Amino acid sequence: MTERLWGLLGPEKLATTRRTRTLDMSRAVRRFNERAVPGTGGLWFGRQAYLTALSVVVAERVTARGLRCSNIEMANAIEAIACMIAFDSHGRVTDPRLRGRNKLPADGAPTFAVARQRGFHVAQPMRMSTAQALPFLGLAHAAGSRFNTFSSTDAAMPFIEACADTEKVGKHKSVVDHLENWAVNGPLSFNNAELRTALDPTRPLPASACKLLRFAVEEGGALDPADRTRRQNAWRWVARLQASTTVADHIDHPAGPPELDADHWHDVRAGAYLFRVRDAANAVLDSVEGILATRQGRAKVPVDGALCRDVAPQLTQLAEHARAFLALGHHDDEANRFSRECEAGDADTLRALLRRDDHVLRLLDDCAQPGPAYTGQPPALPQDNGDPQEETGLDAYAPSLPAGRSYRLRNLYLLHMDLHGLLGPKIDAARAAAAGVSA
Repeated sequence: MTERLWGLLGPEKLATTRRTRTLDMSRAVRRFNERAVPGTGGLWFGRQAYLTALSVVVAERVTARGLRCSNIEMANAIEAIACMIAFDSHGRVTDPRLRGRNKLPADGAPTFAVARQRGFHVAQPMRMSTAQALPFLGLAHAAGSRFNTFSSTDAAMPFIEACADTEKVGKHKSVVDHLENWAVNGPLSFNNAELRTALDPTRPLPASACKLLRFAVEEGGALDPADRTRRQNAWRWVARLQASTTVADHIDHPAGPPELDADHWHDVRAGAYLFRVRDAANAVLDSVEGILATRQGRAKVPVDGALCRDVAPQLTQLAEHARAFLALGHHDDEANRFSRECEAGDADTLRALLRRDDHVLRLLDDCAQPGPAYTGQPPALPQDNGDPQEETGLDAYAPSLPAGRSYRLRNLYLLHMDLHGLLGPKIDAARAAAAGVSA
C-alpha cells in the first residue's frame, strides 16, 4: 500500500515507503493557510480542542505523580479510548469525527500501558493537526513548537469541565481525576455512563463549552493583534455565508467579501491560485508516471522529445495557472519561484518538477526515472494542505464557500456550525442518506 501525502490523513496502516509529493512547497502552502485563518491548524469541531487540552492536563497530573508520560502518549491514548467509546455506542459507524474504526479493538477498555503504545491507535490521530491550535486559543502555553513542550493554561480546566458536561465521572471524580487514575492505577470501565458522556467525540458540546470556545476563537490566545483581527473577520465571513447558504464571493473576484480587508482577500486568492498551480504540477507528474508504467520495465524516458510532447496538454494547463498566480503580484518569494518554474510549459518545467519531486519520480541523466516510492500506478489522492493531517470529504458540509479557498476556511465554517449545534445533525443526515443509497 502506498499513498501520496499532501499533509492529509493517510490510511491506518502504512507501507514502509510512503508516497510523498510535496514539490518542496509545504512551507509556502502552510503560510497561505495561516494567512487565511491564523492559528487554527486542522481544528474543525470543538471536541478536538477539548480532547487535546484534556490530554495536556492529565499528562501534567500523571507526571507530577512520578510516572513518565508525554503529552503525545496521553493524547493518543485518550483519543483512542474516546473513539472506542463512540464506536461502541454507535455500532462502529463511519464518522469523520472518529479514527480507527478498522484498527481499534471492540472488546473493552485497554489499560493505559497498552493505549499509550505507538501502534495502538492510528498512525495520524486528530491530535497531530489540532494540537498546534491550543496556544492560539489560550488553552496551552507553548515552550516550543513541539506538542510535548505544551503546558496547560488557567483557561484549560474551565473549558474541560464545561465540555465534560458532568460534575463527576465514577466515584466522586472529575473526568481529569478519572483519567489520571486510569493512567496511574487503572483500570477503566466503558460501562461508566458519565465517562461515555464526557469523552464521546460525536456528542454536541454543551452550550457553556461552546461559549468558551467561541470566545477563544475570537480573542485569539497567543495571536498577535493583526492575526487576531484576521481570524475574527474570517469568523464573521463564514457566519454570514452559513446563514445565507449561497456562494456570495467567487475566488476570482478582485473585490472580496466585506468582512475581509484587501490584504486578507489578496492572500486568500493567491493561496487558491497557488493550489491550482500545485495541483496542475501534480497532474503533469501523474501523467509521466502513467507513461513510465506502460513501458514494461524500460522505466527511463528522456525528458526532451516524446515525453515532453506526450504531457504537453498538462504542461500548457500548468503554465496558464502559473501565469495567473504571478499576475496577482503576491510577495511570497517561494510561491513566485515555483510558479516561474512552471510557466514555461516545456522540458525545462518538466525537469524542475522532477527535481522537486525526487521521491516518486526523479531526474537522472536528463531522464524521468522511478524514485523509491514509485509503484507504476499513480493514485488519485488529495493534495497537500500543509498540515500533518487534514480531513477529507468535508467540503460537502460547506457548500457556500468559494471553491479553491484554503481548507482552513472550510474548517472554520464547520467549527462555526459545530458551535451552533448544526454540524452533528448534518453528519448524521449524510450518513443516513449514504446508507439509504447503498441499501
